[in-house]
Amino acid sequence: MMIRMQTKQIVFSGLLLSTLFVAGCGSSVRKEALGGGALTPVTITLLREGGSGDSEAESAESAGPKITEFGMVRGKISVDGSLPQLADVSAKGQAKDAICGEKGIKNESVTGENGGLGNVFIYLKKVPNVDVPPPSTDQIVMDQQGCMFVPHAQVVQVGQPVLLKNSDPIAHNVKLQGGSNSLAETISPNNAANVEYKFQFSDRKPTGVVCDFHTFMSAYVMPVDHPWAAVTNPDGTFEIPNVPAGKVEFVIWHEKLDYIERSYSVDVPANGDAAPIEITVNASKLSS
Repeated sequence: MMIRMQTKQIVFSGLLLSTLFVAGCGSSVRKEALGGGALTPVTITLLREGGSGDSEAESAESAGPKITEFGMVRGKISVDGSLPQLADVSAKGQAKDAICGEKGIKNESVTGENGGLGNVFIYLKKVPNVDVPPPSTDQIVMDQQGCMFVPHAQVVQVGQPVLLKNSDPIAHNVKLQGGSNSLAETISPNNAANVEYKFQFSDRKPTGVVCDFHTFMSAYVMPVDHPWAAVTNPDGTFEIPNVPAGKVEFVIWHEKLDYIERSYSVDVPANGDAAPIEITVNASKLSS
């Protein structure tokens, strides 16, 4: 009796394996083993590497033709009302180092002119099916002048060389706060030892930059794994050339306002200019 039951089990298992084999090899529709049921169409998801913490893995389906045409995206971030007059981050004579105390250190978290808002980040949220250009070999410079980071806000592509300078006669350091990249480097006075750095991972929003020696110093940098990003000029204007044609989405971020737009949709015409991105923010939200 025991032998007959085992035989039936073996025969049944063989039939089941045979059925699965035929279904898997002879069917014209692929059967998915996990998620969505047996007739779910096949998609391939590409996870963009973004480090270990604050990065956001964006996905893009492989379906559809590769984009080979590009257009221009321009715009302006405007302010409704007068920009607030923020107190200096360090008053004149307050800092112990003479170079830092010669004058008040301006608060650059809000800056603008002619009704525009400067230092706003605009960057592509998802990279569509397109060949991404390699990072530029041109050095981006992050300097420290008069106990301020110069520039206060900038975009850098992963793998692009960044030159960390110190034009002051005192030591500073450059430290990243949050994000997926790690950097804490002391920079010698008077550019005695320029340091080169490369971001390894992209992030979903800009990363803070501080100096541990002078805690009132701050800046922001946005590491991206593509070239379609910009920071607004003092008058709030910006332009991003050679954006993949079609419907794309941009993230718009400012250090005081956080996300102005998480997914701003733009239709980019091939070999033409997209409708300008025009956004107005209330001045009262910049004073907090």
